[in-house]
Amino acid sequence: MQRVTFVNARGESVLFGNSGPFVLQKIDGTANVSGEIKSTKSPYQDGSSFVDIQLADRQIPLQGFINAKSQQELYERRRELTRILNPKLGPGRLVYTNDAQSYAISAIPEEGPVFGDRHVHANLFVVNFIANDPYWRDENQTVKGLRFESGGMIFSLRLPTQFAFSAYRGTFINSGDVETPVEIHYKGPATNPIVESETTGEYIKVNYTLTAEDTLIINTAFGNKRVEVLNDDGTRTNVFHWIDLGSTFFQLQPGRNMLKYGSEYESEQQAATVTIYWYNKYLGG
Repeated sequence: MQRVTFVNARGESVLFGNSGPFVLQKIDGTANVSGEIKSTKSPYQDGSSFVDIQLADRQIPLQGFINAKSQQELYERRRELTRILNPKLGPGRLVYTNDAQSYAISAIPEEGPVFGDRHVHANLFVVNFIANDPYWRDENQTVKGLRFESGGMIFSLRLPTQFAFSAYRGTFINSGDVETPVEIHYKGPATNPIVESETTGEYIKVNYTLTAEDTLIINTAFGNKRVEVLNDDGTRTNVFHWIDLGSTFFQLQPGRNMLKYGSEYESEQQAATVTIYWYNKYLGG
């Protein structure tokens, strides 16, 4: 069973399924996309040296038909589909569901629906979606907190032997195919808050003082990087220029990642809460 839901920038949605007014017949472009290999070549070198690979935009052609009960309804449905799949609205959210799971992607209907043959009250159509970011994502965002943990083990000896620990770290699993950006919410108090990936050795530090009512929001997505403070009154303060010079907008690597947080004072670390948001990204669904 396959179905596709598209939600445009106005919030209007259309469902393509195995029943209803818009029936899905075929969808392509859900698997891997083509890539362009970047390489260098030196004089007298046999072959070339691999540098990188860049994936192309994802093309997602969809075929279906309108299943109406009357001629009037047929034209109403054609108008509805044309309105929702208006390419001038820009990118919308395309959700593809199969028997395993659902995947989402930002996509634009290239030229809206193209209508074909009509049979009584049915009308064939095709629409081609283009996803500039070719990666599928989980339909729902993954959310996990980084919290202060303390504890230890005391052995029943005459000597006061104790193994104690305190940690401000957690394990985060990226089950996707590639690295993925994160959005970090660091709720104060904190002086010069820092979040570090022990997996890569990278960190993001902001030389700023958060009150107990402030939340530092860091987004590491390409083209959407931001560092701002959500104030108690709901306003936002851009603190991008307060980033420590050694900071890197790190991403979660595929598999297991260990992250930790900290600030200048121990008491602040225990009172703060840090939450990580991310989507797993896939080459195909």
